[in-house]
Amino acid sequence: MAVTTNVNNTVATSVAGSTQSTATALSNATNDLGKDAFLKLLIAELSNQDPLNPMEDREFISQMATFSSLEQMQNMNKTMESMAEANKFSAVSYIGKAVAFTQGEGEEAQQVAAVVNEIWFDPSKGTILGTTEGDVPLSEVQGVSDVA
Repeated sequence: MAVTTNVNNTVATSVAGSTQSTATALSNATNDLGKDAFLKLLIAELSNQDPLNPMEDREFISQMATFSSLEQMQNMNKTMESMAEANKFSAVSYIGKAVAFTQGEGEEAQQVAAVVNEIWFDPSKGTILGTTEGDVPLSEVQGVSDVA
């Protein structure tokens, strides 16, 4: 009980700056709110809350879930970037090999095999294989084999 009273007194002295602290934290945040900024904002909100009207459990759980989702999305983004990077470099092993892909659309679509001569990276299309039958995005390759 003494701890609660002490905490309430401490919180009560900082309630006056609550709105200003939150506004300052929000104005300092960029359009891309990182997990560190989010955590600082949450801590500021918790430390400056009204002791007579504390944050409800549902609000706190909701904010923590948002924080967890943000962290998971950032981790997934890092994983996807590293996979794309690995994919880009692994495509080099396709040079001199035959790749199979579908050329054309609809009824005119046909399975084609071609030898890879070069590889480059296009920022909008990803990794591109230059083959004897034209350029093919790596994502459209259906098979790879040694040239007979």
